[in-house]
Amino acid sequence: MQIQEVGNVTKRAKWMQCPNVETEYPGLAYIYPLGELIVAKTRDAHHDVLGDQAKNSYTIFNNQGQKVFVAVRDKTWKKFTLKIYNNYGNEVIEVKRPFRLCLSQVLVWAPPGHFAGSVEQDGCNKFTVKNQNGRSVLKIRSSSVRFAYDIRYVCGIEAIGVIRKPWPDQTLAVKNFGVSFPMELDVRDKAVLLGACFLIGCLKY
Repeated sequence: MQIQEVGNVTKRAKWMQCPNVETEYPGLAYIYPLGELIVAKTRDAHHDVLGDQAKNSYTIFNNQGQKVFVAVRDKTWKKFTLKIYNNYGNEVIEVKRPFRLCLSQVLVWAPPGHFAGSVEQDGCNKFTVKNQNGRSVLKIRSSSVRFAYDIRYVCGIEAIGVIRKPWPDQTLAVKNFGVSFPMELDVRDKAVLLGACFLIGCLKY
């Protein structure tokens, strides 16, 4: 992954071409064939078009160093709203962390207006991923590696993915975190895991 950071704007990195796949969630077509997403706390030229300079800006890459999405996060103490956009400026995912005094949780809509699922903390360094019907489908647990969380199926033993920061084996010299998952995972669950990635990754930033 070769990305150069100059003047807080990503250079060289090209946009990923939207895959030609049939899905009832067109905005999620970009992540349909992917098994890894890397979130960098860095601005892209698209952020200037989106507006508000004061918001936290992120650029989301695939493991080839191509830009997949850009995101802006509006944070107020323990709650935030995150909006994720594609190359055309269309909002494709919305993530909200409501205020909960003793609970970390995010709700994910993908595309906006279509509830995709939620992530809820259920213990120290433990999270549960639920689908749009409220059924628990994945669990996220702290691993033996520092700042890494294994992703497993609810009834599974082996890890099928990981949320980690900083993301290993890449050359992006800015704050970053990432998530991996099976390429065949339901695309809505991938969107929810991206929300989980922001929940866990942003807890430390």
